[in-house]
Amino acid sequence: MAVSFQNDIMPLFKQFQAQMAWRLDLTSYDDVKANYQAILAQLTTKSMPPPPFPPLTDTQIGQFVQWMNEGFPP
Repeated sequence: MAVSFQNDIMPLFKQFQAQMAWRLDLTSYDDVKANYQAILAQLTTKSMPPPPFPPLTDTQIGQFVQWMNEGFPP
């Protein structure tokens, strides 16, 4: 199944938006696409999202990777 920013990635990050102090807007397609490597590094080291939230599941991280591999569909 195809993954899109609007339907899959943005909602995943939006739930943490108020609690995360990032230099970029994780609900912005352009910001996430431009910074995907830094975001993936944070996801895979389980440092994003921050406590008290649990780390993203392997399935959720896999969606992010799939989105990247599919060419960042909006």
